[in-house]
Amino acid sequence: MRLLSLRLLLLVMLPFAGGVNAGQTVDIYKAEVLVKNQSEAERNAAARASFGELIVRVSGQRAALSHPAIQQALPNAQNYLFGFTYKSATDKITEEGKSLSATGLQLNFEPRAIEKLLRDAQLPLWPATRPNVLVWLVAKGPAGLRVVPQPSDIQAMQAQASYRGLPLVFPQEGSPLPANDLWSVNIEKIKAVSLAYKADAILVGRYTPSSIGAIPAPSSPVSGEPLDTANTPLNGLGPWVGDWQLLHAGSIQSFSDETPETSGLFASAIDRAADYFANQYAITPTSQGPQSIVLRVRNIASFGAFKEVQRYLDGLAMVRRMEVVTVTPEGLLVRLNVEGDTRLLMSTLALGRRLVPEAATVVPVNGSSAQTSDIDAEAMAELDQALASESGVNPQAPVSAAASAHAGTLEDPLIFVWQK
Repeated sequence: MRLLSLRLLLLVMLPFAGGVNAGQTVDIYKAEVLVKNQSEAERNAAARASFGELIVRVSGQRAALSHPAIQQALPNAQNYLFGFTYKSATDKITEEGKSLSATGLQLNFEPRAIEKLLRDAQLPLWPATRPNVLVWLVAKGPAGLRVVPQPSDIQAMQAQASYRGLPLVFPQEGSPLPANDLWSVNIEKIKAVSLAYKADAILVGRYTPSSIGAIPAPSSPVSGEPLDTANTPLNGLGPWVGDWQLLHAGSIQSFSDETPETSGLFASAIDRAADYFANQYAITPTSQGPQSIVLRVRNIASFGAFKEVQRYLDGLAMVRRMEVVTVTPEGLLVRLNVEGDTRLLMSTLALGRRLVPEAATVVPVNGSSAQTSDIDAEAMAELDQALASESGVNPQAPVSAAASAHAGTLEDPLIFVWQK
């Protein structure tokens, strides 16, 4: 049995600059494999074969598969399925040197069962909304620099990205970013050109056969490097050295590797990037249980807007419960019971781009926020009445709590502006 690349059903949002939605929602609980027939034994074997990859993708941890609880669950992986479908396939299965006809099998794993397994094992859960990563590649061969990757390079990177559940975007051919700017990692130029792709992060990869020489340090002046306009094949020139810069949220993560083939460089780079993002966004169960964080949400001018905020916050994987505390002309005050800390909540909201910290909103010359709008008296009355009738919340109830020096409390809430 041969596993196909796990096909991720990607719903593309609009990240980076421009739209208020960001990231991609990845269907991390589905896998597709090839099977010889539609027997139960073959299906169960396929579930076991794909279970380990699913656990790594959902947890964000490469070491998760070796956890005793996961090892114990592995022989009964079929128990974590809630459905499956068969499809016709043109690919073949090679078994004992023979090429056999195959059937495509889509396995749908039960999210709640997988999440419970991870919780019980005290393993992280990396939610399905994942950062969209723009990849710039530049290679140096005997004929010079080239910015058009070989198809095998893209395939190797996409295969590993599918395995880890990390959505990638590649620039269109003929990009205005010169090869020398990539080879020298000219951050400002790379960021400027990358804005058009509306990505959440940028991954810059430089690679070359080790026999050609070392890769210069990032931001080192580079000029006069010849360009390989013919895109000369680089097969068989290894071993290869690779240098990677991951730009995300104002930080730069650097890593490098040396492998016999370029595919090894790409797999390692994707693993490093996925490990970094899982550390930023994964929910790790704690013995303390969910904690309470209070937000004030501005720019809510109607009951419809309130319901949008409610659906959005309730839909976040780390939010266990949302409670409306008060509603005033200053905005909604909500208490969230969350798994994770304030840092994780801030990272999650930054990825979604629906709630923006008040300090990050644009302030025009007249001093009023460009992202906020006052709630007029009529809209406030409508919102008060709707909230009171729906949830029994008294929108004007006084807030009382012990003083706290930490933001995210009733007396010192985190303040965000809702992006319509």
